[in-house]
Amino acid sequence: MIEQFNLHEIEAVLKGFKPVDLHPGETIAQYLHRGIQRLATERDKLRRDRDGLLESGAHLL
Repeated sequence: MIEQFNLHEIEAVLKGFKPVDLHPGETIAQYLHRGIQRLATERDKLRRDRDGLLESGAHLL
């Protein structure tokens, strides 16, 4: 499942409230970077899966 930041989470971070899954000693910038990296990795995985499906279905055209 892809974790996404909702408006309330981002607003809380900007107002100075710590997110629930903030690692000990981790800064808010590191927390946001970790989330963005997780989303980018999931996006890349989905693109590879999509490309594989397109290649395997190309013979049907």
